[in-house]
Amino acid sequence: MSSCQKHGEPVVSILIPTFNRAGYLQEALASACAQTYPHLEIIVLDDASFDDTPVVVRRFQAQDDRILYVRNHRNRGLVANWRQGVAMAQGAFFCFLGDDDTLEPAFVETLLEPLRQDARLVLAFCDHWVMDSAGRRLPDDSERNTWRWRRARLSEGPVDDFLRVALIDRSVFIGAVLFRRALVHPTFLADEARAMVDLWLLYRCAQQGGAYYVPRRLASCRWQPGGVSRSWHWRLYGFEGELFCYRHFLQDPVLAPYRRIFEARMSYALTTYGNTLLSMGQRAAARDRLRQALRLRWTLRSSVGYLLAWLGPLGSWISRGVRWLRSRFWRKPVPNYPEELFRYGAPDLLVKSRPSASEQVALLTSASS
Repeated sequence: MSSCQKHGEPVVSILIPTFNRAGYLQEALASACAQTYPHLEIIVLDDASFDDTPVVVRRFQAQDDRILYVRNHRNRGLVANWRQGVAMAQGAFFCFLGDDDTLEPAFVETLLEPLRQDARLVLAFCDHWVMDSAGRRLPDDSERNTWRWRRARLSEGPVDDFLRVALIDRSVFIGAVLFRRALVHPTFLADEARAMVDLWLLYRCAQQGGAYYVPRRLASCRWQPGGVSRSWHWRLYGFEGELFCYRHFLQDPVLAPYRRIFEARMSYALTTYGNTLLSMGQRAAARDRLRQALRLRWTLRSSVGYLLAWLGPLGSWISRGVRWLRSRFWRKPVPNYPEELFRYGAPDLLVKSRPSASEQVALLTSASS
């Protein structure tokens, strides 16, 4: 495909980065091919998988000529693979589809409409479903997820404060976004952002234009225990990326009103990073991260971790024991917004249904006071 238009209509690129997920990839590809908007290019970005990924893609290519298969000869990593996809995209608009996620048939058609009507918008995004490892939708978890990431506060239309919604509330799930290609450069996907490349990408996008929200669940995100995002090394990879983002956010004068929040989150990230390193036995590195956390904000958690890091192997053993006990007996979710630990309690994540209109007004009033 050599043009960003086909038959006078804009082409949309669906980018599917993948690595060793042949089973789930079938569902992702099927959902991409089933879009009601027909003018697509579907690019599978295989980061040197050694499973049946090539077989799966060839099977779909035999039925749909809109699919392009790109296979890396060596594993390039998440950020480089995403960046490669954006650089290759020929569409006027594009989206990322996780290899274990899916799109509703109307995803592209629905999010494309506001982008076509307003050239000032850099992206449009929507709500999404949560599904289990077998692909079953989880309505209660989906509802809690909507509230937890504060999308329940958003109404349909242009987002008033895109920076806050994207960086503070973290309301934008990268797998439920349609981007305007002309305003998104591949360099927006910085290697230093690592596992937080989605947050960094949204930050760079907010510098280019506005956003539009559609309060419909037009995508599905798969939750599965033991996934890569829960592994030790992936967590460390994520911490480094998170700290990279916060350092830049704290230097941006536009974000000055949110400085205290970013300081709290950076301290929280450094504390969690340090305690994770302590549990892994990397005590010198743990002390360094925890010392940085304490310089930003004193907390009991940081102080205890810092003291344990000086106890040698015993400190690491105690840290691992606390983690094990917490995983077995502490069921309350950790707040997404660590500054809430210092100002007010974590939001109640156990609600099963959306509050009534009067309750929503009361919630918004109390949150703003």
